[in-house]
Amino acid sequence: MLADRLKTLAPSSTLAVQAKARELRSQGIDVISFGAGEPDFDTPARIKDAALRAMQSGQTKYTEVGGIPELRRAVCTKLKRDNGLDYEPADIIVSCGAKHTLFNLVVALLNPGDEVLVPSPYWVSYPEQVRLIGGVPVPVETDEATGFDLDPERLANAVTPRTKLVVVNSPNNPTGAVFSAGSLEAVARLAVDRGLWVVSDECYEPMSFDVRHVSIASLGVRHDRLACRLRGRPARADPRDDGRAEPGDLESLVHRAVGRGRGAHRASGRSREDGG
Repeated sequence: MLADRLKTLAPSSTLAVQAKARELRSQGIDVISFGAGEPDFDTPARIKDAALRAMQSGQTKYTEVGGIPELRRAVCTKLKRDNGLDYEPADIIVSCGAKHTLFNLVVALLNPGDEVLVPSPYWVSYPEQVRLIGGVPVPVETDEATGFDLDPERLANAVTPRTKLVVVNSPNNPTGAVFSAGSLEAVARLAVDRGLWVVSDECYEPMSFDVRHVSIASLGVRHDRLACRLRGRPARADPRDDGRAEPGDLESLVHRAVGRGRGAHRASGRSREDGG
């Protein structure tokens, strides 16, 4: 007998598209796949060489649950340099990928029946992870006419007594929209006023070209319920190290979830795609 919760999960449309693209290519058809987000070139040699050197030097053992201190300090440096944000290494958790990060957050934050506002269109894994925990995803539409920018008024109207969390994904997957500073600030103030958590998924920050990406955490709105997921993509389908900044209490809870759900990182040698 399988767990009933699995019956609520929809199959991954991202991986289905990826599989269909492979099938068509095997038939000699020239296909551009809009499935899994990965570059069309190989991982640069310097990255592969660095991973090899790490393994050869013995960096293959379990690390601290939150990530090695050097990496957590490097994440703090990145946040200060690129986003103007001040964090300490104790505020940082490094997890083993995008989905793992987000799943840890919903495990730590949601109780059955809690509602999560998800601006739509959205990455397909957000609502499915919420359902897996027994939460209720609530899509909130954005409009093509505004470039799919956040609509703070619609988000405010979607808040109920059961609302616990707002997901903000900018630059956005799948629309490519970079949410405006004004809409992000309005959402931050809404979260403060209504006591909501904000999960800001900023993993496509390096791929913002026409409009400058702004982190919601940098807008000066005092908020102790903000978790930012920031991920670099140096030509790998999904680097296993996913640096995330947490407010203090949440950091402790996610640390427990990571420790019990996945254990510690191995220092190197991880290789797994992260589809949708």
